[in-house]
Amino acid sequence: MATLRKFQRPWPAVALMALALVMVLGGCSQLQPGPTAASAEAARFGGGAVVVNGQIQEGIVVNGVGTSSADPDIAKVTFGVELQGQDPQALVSEAAEKMDAAMAAATGLGIVESETQTLNYSLWVETVHDPQTGRPTGEILYHLSHQVQVTTDSIDTVGELLAGIVNAGANAVSGVNFAVRDSATLVEQARDAALDQARVRAEAIASKLGVTLGAPLLVTESGGDVPVYDLAVGRGGLAEAASPSVTPGSFSVSVTMQVVYAIR
Repeated sequence: MATLRKFQRPWPAVALMALALVMVLGGCSQLQPGPTAASAEAARFGGGAVVVNGQIQEGIVVNGVGTSSADPDIAKVTFGVELQGQDPQALVSEAAEKMDAAMAAATGLGIVESETQTLNYSLWVETVHDPQTGRPTGEILYHLSHQVQVTTDSIDTVGELLAGIVNAGANAVSGVNFAVRDSATLVEQARDAALDQARVRAEAIASKLGVTLGAPLLVTESGGDVPVYDLAVGRGGLAEAASPSVTPGSFSVSVTMQVVYAIR
């Protein structure tokens, strides 16, 4: 009888840690992402260790926050009509008539077609229930909603625009938002301020610990545009409206940078 021989195969160790998204600044070695034994070992050192060229490097982890502000140069106004009734065709016709009138008023105040966007158009059915018994009454109601957003460079005439569209037929104004058309410069300024603050903090920590601060090893960024003003005018039953007083305030951008600096 032949003798069966058992063989054992060695299984390679599998690293389970993956290095997170890494931003490498100029002058830094290329970080090596992936499930390596070195990256798994680096996890034992906590958030202050990263893997550079397969080698574990410890460092100082700091956050910096930068904010940049400017006066808004555009306003975005969201408005429309909201109707309900038992005849869907009548609702569609009435909504079209009111929206055409509201858009004509907006056009007369300088709004152009390229700065107009339809946000929502919906028609849905509601089965009416008796509030006492909770049973259907047999009545059917149709609800129609049509909303658009227009953008204007004329900040000073936003109040006049609101009064014009409401008086023309819009019965729902859900908000007014002020912003900067080109916010990229503000983001860059906020990022620079955040990096400067992170560097100052890292230098203070290194000085206190008696170590020398090296190059940044890892950088992550979060943040972006922050709307600073929203005006809700109201819904339904709006009578002849006067121009409301609208204050744009300022538009701000906030960026947070987390930086890992090498120490030596």
